[in-house]
Amino acid sequence: MCGRFENAVNREELDAIFSNYIGKLHINYDIEEVLKTEDIAPTDRIRVIILDEGLYKVKVMKWAIRSSVYDPSRKSKGKDPYIEKDLFNSKIETIYKSETWRSLFQNNRCLIPMTAFYEWPVIDGVKKPKRISIENQKCFFAAGIYKEKDTKDQMGASVITCMPNTFIKSIHSRMPLIFTAKEAGNYLNLPFEAAYNISKPLGDHVSMEMDDAKI
Repeated sequence: MCGRFENAVNREELDAIFSNYIGKLHINYDIEEVLKTEDIAPTDRIRVIILDEGLYKVKVMKWAIRSSVYDPSRKSKGKDPYIEKDLFNSKIETIYKSETWRSLFQNNRCLIPMTAFYEWPVIDGVKKPKRISIENQKCFFAAGIYKEKDTKDQMGASVITCMPNTFIKSIHSRMPLIFTAKEAGNYLNLPFEAAYNISKPLGDHVSMEMDDAKI
């Protein structure tokens, strides 16, 4: 799962990292000062990279897609079973099961740059925040999907999650679908089936680090 993350790279650093491995970034905003760099939470404004007409563009979106969700438990109580929720995470295993989500994965894949994400494992009976990063990598990229207009007419993105790799397994049952800078371009450029097939937990050959989080 991914409920908090960090993106401490500035626009120049992000452009350099992305350009080195994937291609030139087109950044047409100047609001760095209003974007959080630590403890980024759902519904915060975040930087998102999309592929639009052959160009890699950085957009600022809400972290969450406001959607109508079916809740059968409400129907048994005589209530409208459809409620609206901010979906900030999406499971890769269920992409096929929703026509809307399948369409977004087909046409609206995106990358969310991160320098770390946070989890709260239970240590000695107490939940403690931990900062998780990739060793020797300034920045990595979480896979996502985005929607131009959700039910609130906002542009929003959802981080895709997957089963945990060996490192994360002892901490949580889910993890963000992560690509290193070297591999991230494939997620945006490959056709649906090929992109889905590479959407797997980060390989154990990639060294991850966990430190105490100061949040």
